[in-house]
Amino acid sequence: MSAKNLKDKASQLPLQRGSKHELIQKLIVSGFFDTPKTTSELILEIRQTFGKRLRSNEIQTYMKKFMEAGIIRAVHDKQSRGNFWILASMDKSKAAQLIGKSKKVQEIEHDLFSDGLLKKLGKDFDVEFTDLQHNFDRSGTCTAFLLRKILEKLIYLAFAKHGLGSKLEDKVQIGRLVGLESMISTAVLEKVSGIPFLTSKTAREIRGIKFLGDAAAHNPLTNVEMKTIIPQMPFIITAFEEVAKKM
Repeated sequence: MSAKNLKDKASQLPLQRGSKHELIQKLIVSGFFDTPKTTSELILEIRQTFGKRLRSNEIQTYMKKFMEAGIIRAVHDKQSRGNFWILASMDKSKAAQLIGKSKKVQEIEHDLFSDGLLKKLGKDFDVEFTDLQHNFDRSGTCTAFLLRKILEKLIYLAFAKHGLGSKLEDKVQIGRLVGLESMISTAVLEKVSGIPFLTSKTAREIRGIKFLGDAAAHNPLTNVEMKTIIPQMPFIITAFEEVAKKM
């Protein structure tokens, strides 16, 4: 049965209005389960979308109705704890491929949104990282924009904290800052207690990231896909961590 037919079938199930079964039904119809979702992701989505709270030990009970109807299937991954939930129209091999990809994303998110890094950055970056959490692995273009903005802002604030903000001012266009590439070069040259804001190795890696470049950032015809971003994330996270040490 196709995904569309399964969603139609789910929408026609006789469920009590306002019940937790109905919340899951709405997520099925909306396409939430078009890709594998963990129990934790399901709980978070229900809380953010409907303002309702479910415990992890309740999920299996509420999913049982949809599994018995042949709408949802549970896929277990040997390297993960618990089930992944997916529309029954997707075969297990395809689901396994997507689960493997999501694990890589989860590893990156663990480092990118770690308590240690967020604590170093402080409240100055609350808005950017909240936006990044909403867009990461969902919109490549939005993610690329936010990663660039965070890096530019981080370099400038770190310089300003040490009285070096003027080093990043554009000497031609008064009142503006230099571009990211110039910021990176300056961050390699300038040092605090003998240690540069960015190491030359990290700078070399992030200079080569096309979607962070000035041209890509200002070109309205440019779109960025997450598959382009994911392999570069370790270098970007390293850059964040190096500059954050100066905050």
